Amino acid sequence: MNVLKIRLLGSAVAVIGMTIAGTAAAQVTGVAAVAPASDDATVAADPAPNPDQSGQTASESLTDDIVVNGRRQQSAIAEERAAVGVLDIVTVGDVAIHSQTSIADLAKQLPGVSVSRDQGRNQSATGEAQYVTIRGFDTGYNAYTLDGVRLPHTSGNSRAISLNLFSPFAIGNIVADKTPGAAKDADSIAGNLDLRTPTAFDFAASFIRGRVLAQGAKLAIRRKQEGFGGAIGLDTAQRFGDHNQFGIYVAGYYEERGNTAESTAVQNDYKTTSFNVGTARANGDALSADGVQWNFYNNKIKRYGATGSFDFRSDPVDLFARINYATYLNTNTMNQTALRNELTRGQTNPNPNGSYNAAGVYTPYGINPASYFRTEDIEQELLSAQIGARAHAGAFTASIEGAYADGRLDQPNRIEAAFRGIAFNGAASNTGAASAGVNVDLSNNKSPRPVLSSAAIAYISSLDRPTQLYVQKGYDYLSETKKTLKGSIGWQNEGVLTGVTIGGLYEDSDRKGRSLAPDNTRYRFLTPLQNGTVTGPTINQYLGDVLNGFLDYYPPRPIKVLSRQQLDAQARQYVPGVLAGVSANTINQGLLDGNEKRKAVYATADLKLGTLEITPGVRYEDNDFSARFFLRDANGARFVSAGRQYDHVDPSILAAWKPDDRLVVRGAVRSSYARPAFDQIAGPTQISEPSSAGVVTIVQPNPDLKPVEAWSYDAGIEYYAGVGRYVQLSLYYKDLKNILVPTGTRSVAQAGSSAGTILIRPTNGLGGNAKGIELSGRFTLGDLAGSSMLGNLGIGGNVTYQNTEANYQISATDIRRTSLPQAPDLIFNAELFYAAGPVRTNLWYNHTGRFLATVQDSQPDIYVQSVGELNFGLAYEVTDNLEIGASVRNLLDQHTYWATVGKSKKYISNDRNGGYMETGRVYQFSLTMKM
Repeated sequence: MNVLKIRLLGSAVAVIGMTIAGTAAAQVTGVAAVAPASDDATVAADPAPNPDQSGQTASESLTDDIVVNGRRQQSAIAEERAAVGVLDIVTVGDVAIHSQTSIADLAKQLPGVSVSRDQGRNQSATGEAQYVTIRGFDTGYNAYTLDGVRLPHTSGNSRAISLNLFSPFAIGNIVADKTPGAAKDADSIAGNLDLRTPTAFDFAASFIRGRVLAQGAKLAIRRKQEGFGGAIGLDTAQRFGDHNQFGIYVAGYYEERGNTAESTAVQNDYKTTSFNVGTARANGDALSADGVQWNFYNNKIKRYGATGSFDFRSDPVDLFARINYATYLNTNTMNQTALRNELTRGQTNPNPNGSYNAAGVYTPYGINPASYFRTEDIEQELLSAQIGARAHAGAFTASIEGAYADGRLDQPNRIEAAFRGIAFNGAASNTGAASAGVNVDLSNNKSPRPVLSSAAIAYISSLDRPTQLYVQKGYDYLSETKKTLKGSIGWQNEGVLTGVTIGGLYEDSDRKGRSLAPDNTRYRFLTPLQNGTVTGPTINQYLGDVLNGFLDYYPPRPIKVLSRQQLDAQARQYVPGVLAGVSANTINQGLLDGNEKRKAVYATADLKLGTLEITPGVRYEDNDFSARFFLRDANGARFVSAGRQYDHVDPSILAAWKPDDRLVVRGAVRSSYARPAFDQIAGPTQISEPSSAGVVTIVQPNPDLKPVEAWSYDAGIEYYAGVGRYVQLSLYYKDLKNILVPTGTRSVAQAGSSAGTILIRPTNGLGGNAKGIELSGRFTLGDLAGSSMLGNLGIGGNVTYQNTEANYQISATDIRRTSLPQAPDLIFNAELFYAAGPVRTNLWYNHTGRFLATVQDSQPDIYVQSVGELNFGLAYEVTDNLEIGASVRNLLDQHTYWATVGKSKKYISNDRNGGYMETGRVYQFSLTMKM
């Protein structure tokens, strides 16, 4: 399979190379034209090339993110400087020196931008970022747009957009607007993140380009799994007409790659080391682990799509059309080996107090070797189309735009299989009073390790026990279609009042969902622990391979990667019979049908007092949603309808003082809010099967949620010292009300026992705030250096440091103060770059600090520890039409994810909170060819 992929990529390279060789290449001497500062800006139909940007490499003439002779692309800098508010722009598409093929990973270059993943769907194991947020705020505090239009929300319990759907082969740049004014969506407390597709007017000349890359994931290859992959992208930009007033840009791409991940965690919630001393939360420095597990993940990722743009630009009218199609597929499997603290039939516990001995010390008994298999296959798809026009007549302007988008997230194959049997209790007959249990050594905070006797190791290391316990299969599906119409009318003038704009928006979204928990289709095999008709196989009887290594510690029970094909076949054989008996009430419980409408009107004014620009504005938004879902309660089981309506008025004022070409001083005050996600307010309650510890997890929405409200205050100063040298400093403060807090509330049955329920539901906190400082800059030696070689060397980077506070209420007597969920205290990027002649290189380090993930009641809160990544890229221009590149992602082989129970690194998290995970390095080779 890997050989086939390499041959296909090689053939693609050969075909493109022969095409270029057999065609007279048009010499492109210019770089990308300056992009419009806003959607309402007018760009000349035939811009003159910038003489300072000639003589660039093949890749430089076609992408906006190249560092050439120590210079950052001036188009992005010019737009940032020209804006009244705070904009940060990163251009993408340079696969020569960046091995990241996900837009979310490239967005980390922006000041104050951090990323996250859906841990519940094993997305951390892909090694890619998934969600992007400004200054680490909850993803629901951001507005996500594609070419200025909101995209469908298919992430379930959040309004985030899964950006791993998008490829740098089809996106031109990412714009973070941290102070959006009244002309933009008001539900954007953190800011607005806009993905822009390229247009023919972004380039100085017409072209045809091919980009090909091959990748290798070191960890997967070392574990003898599928770790090779690659991508091919073709795009063209063409300008035509008497005055080059017409432009077409078309791109298509296909990517396929494999990777693996390894993680470890403790099995269940932590227990207090001593008996009857209160909750685990109250004894955060004296906890003991309950079981341990090791997880191995395989991912086979496909990403493909196409984008197209058409533009007509003239003095009286501009017309445009955009169409985007994107698909992301991930075949994800997890193989888990675990040691559980549990006794089975015929075994007794000698402790007088549950898991605590006579001295009151946590001493669990029973060692059950267990294996678990889970798939989290994901299919994401998006189709979006936009058309619009902007007209100019004297002092008046008008614009109108319509858009349609259809997105879906589908998990058709959620297969789970478990292997459990008779536990080892230390007795010769393995019955009666137990004398052995899983004691976990936590001295290595990244690698919990069991302390076992030689007899226990001999028992649990055999893959001939136990046999399979069950197999089950469920599904999840969520789709949303979004229709948008927006327009504006403006008036421009000379003098103090330079312009007035009024506009409006209408947005209509339809959502459909269905889900079935795998627990509802469980087929039970015959084992010593349960009745059944068929005896399941052992791990040894399954096809697959035993791993040759694992993290820095190989567990005493070998890890076998089971055949996905065999598990798929088993699910097809046994699950349909169980599914046929699932009640209509259970099926109906997973159905959801909803609609959400958003209407907005706004007005802005543009004032100019000498070198001071001021943009006051006000925006009114009205939100109305309704849903139909299945409810089962004391009054019976039935479909019910629920609805919610709320509106918001948000004034804002943005100001920028620009006394000369070098200095800019900015300030902004604005009101904003954040809408709760659809599934957070309305939908079915999900109830899990009891865990091995007897805990039932209930996940339910909260129909009484209020929108989060905020006032934001921003100030900044920027200094531009010439090409390749600038510094930007920003201060910000946000005052929040009704913050949303993800909580996990436990109802424990009795002291010393975990049995009970965990209720997970979103709640409104009492309030919160965030204050921070952000610094970014870039410096090249340039003409300050005595030699041309040193003059092409530069450094750049950005740092965001913030302090956040949230006040929330768990119960009538439990009011807490902590940091805002998902908001790290520190985010920074550091970059060293060099470009001279045909060579350019880049060394980039990204760091995201620790943040609060989940608030819990009787257990310590879940935190995600800081993570860093060092990346290296090198490109060489072979000819005017060919550039080769080599790059490495995660050069230092740092962890991808590390979750802990409590703020310190002492206690690694349990099970699905993620534990400690590594995905390894990724190596890439690329070719960029143009004609």
